[in-house]
Amino acid sequence: MIDYRLCNVLMSDGSRTNDYPDLYYKQKKPIGVEEGQFRFSQPSYSKYDFATYFNAFSFQKWKRYTVVDNVWIRIVARGSFRVEFTEYRATQAAPKRDVVADRKYDFDDYGVVDFEYPADTDAALLAFEVTTFSMLDVKEIYYYTKIDESKLRDVELAVATTTFQKEDFILPNIELVKREVLGCAEPIAGHFTFHVVDNGRTLDKEALEGSGVFIHPNPNVGGAGGFTRGMIEAMEQERKATHVLLMDDDVQISPESLKRTYNLLTLVNDEYVDAFLSGAMLSYEKQDEFYEDIGYVRHYGVYGPVKNHADLSRLEDIVRLETVQSKRGNKYAGWWYCCIPMASIDRYGLPLPLFIRGDDAEYGNRCSRRFITLNGICIWHLTLAYKFRAAFERYQVPRNSLIAQATTGIYQDVDFIRNFKDNVQLDLKTFNYDAVELSLQAIEDFMKGPDFIKQADGSALIKELTKKNDKLLPIDQIDEYVIDSVEFDPQFLYQPQNRTFFQRAFDYLTVNGHRFVPKFMLKDEVAVIPYDGWYYAPNQIRRHTKLLSVTRDGREALYRTMDRARFKPLYKRYKMDLALYERNRKSIDEAYRSARKELTSVEFWKSYLGI
Repeated sequence: MIDYRLCNVLMSDGSRTNDYPDLYYKQKKPIGVEEGQFRFSQPSYSKYDFATYFNAFSFQKWKRYTVVDNVWIRIVARGSFRVEFTEYRATQAAPKRDVVADRKYDFDDYGVVDFEYPADTDAALLAFEVTTFSMLDVKEIYYYTKIDESKLRDVELAVATTTFQKEDFILPNIELVKREVLGCAEPIAGHFTFHVVDNGRTLDKEALEGSGVFIHPNPNVGGAGGFTRGMIEAMEQERKATHVLLMDDDVQISPESLKRTYNLLTLVNDEYVDAFLSGAMLSYEKQDEFYEDIGYVRHYGVYGPVKNHADLSRLEDIVRLETVQSKRGNKYAGWWYCCIPMASIDRYGLPLPLFIRGDDAEYGNRCSRRFITLNGICIWHLTLAYKFRAAFERYQVPRNSLIAQATTGIYQDVDFIRNFKDNVQLDLKTFNYDAVELSLQAIEDFMKGPDFIKQADGSALIKELTKKNDKLLPIDQIDEYVIDSVEFDPQFLYQPQNRTFFQRAFDYLTVNGHRFVPKFMLKDEVAVIPYDGWYYAPNQIRRHTKLLSVTRDGREALYRTMDRARFKPLYKRYKMDLALYERNRKSIDEAYRSARKELTSVEFWKSYLGI
């Protein structure tokens, strides 16, 4: 039997520990760091509570995913202190806290505390609280298990991150990984590689490579192509990777997340050995806000998170994240932090050449039926960047969704055409004619069959499509006449949209006044709506010929006007595209299905990438 480390208790994680201490411990004054030791410098009888997102131990999940059947905590410290060993259960109200042991320790020199939590507990989380009776210096605290060494799996973990001119993020991440992961004294250091796929070809390969870091200059083939290049490099590295961890470039990482990922993989049980491990996306702008770990595709073709947003400073939310079990179908792990067993890649092939958007959802649905999530395994992502961009939401997403459904047979219960219709109708009613053109081009390019995506220059295509993205303006640059004619509060633009039968009929049949309505019945007034590519506000826009779309913070806006002359050919083209799709759907789907083996093969991808 050996003592095998599961996860470290983090008392320092860069500046984040000072800015968001509740992610790590509950105490107003931060824990100090002096000569590599952690100093609890509050006056005597101060309490530090470690029942937090990073430092509570997710007992039920470790039992579910791994062969771990006992959990210990080790504290190496000097001073006089008390430890309350705690556990937490989910209830209908607040989480229930129980103290399983209460011990006092006095160490003139560094001493070791070893405590085993009850093995038969049904608690969701294990944690501890430290009360100081003097100055307390701590070398380290970590959770571990006692296990027969023969039960450990051999793991070679390869990270593949795809970057395109994001040096402000990727360079610090490379240095952090070199120092804190490849340079650490834990088992991961000898079984870890970091592949940076440089789609922008702007990184200094010679300066950055070495110590387990590899730079791969790559054509700009989007996220799908970049991550696939990373998979191939992980397959063909000196010691073939057992797992590939796909990670976005514009993220902040905690080295501890990588260590916990490795440790869990070495202990994973037979039931979850083929599962994808999905790290959570936390907000870069507000770093204690949880956005998503597992996503899913709704039956009407919309993508969204399985779990609701969470405030990670609240114990209730931390417990909820570890106890909710969703039965939703069509689940996937986003490629901001997604660890994939190499056995799945060998069995199911490589991703589809979709360039960007929907590639992770397709691959997760094709290859995995189980997913692993764990508090403390995460990244921080720029969430304000998730604004509505028509080139992605109206072209890439619908086109790629239809391609994925046709090629690999996933999403059979999902109606992407319904979502396509909804988007076109919404954009016509809100005078976003450029977005309508993108939606129509999406379905038209899909109907060209697999040869189109084999040969398309995704980078050039996206560059052309983004010309149709909205150009938001600061609110003070909008025409004074428009601004002066309306009064609004951005907080109250999202309103209940109850409609009568006749209002619904009018909105649908006339497409908000584009058809069958004489001009004198239209309102030559400005209506104000949220700038949101999914929100429909019929009661605010009905019969209006001018719209002001305002962002949530009220700082930017977009002014649009009705254009019946532009509407007419677009509406005709829309109806023709739907008819063409229905007429040729079977043959189109068959063409994609026949191309699946080629499109997901190493040979195709090496040719596509020019390697």
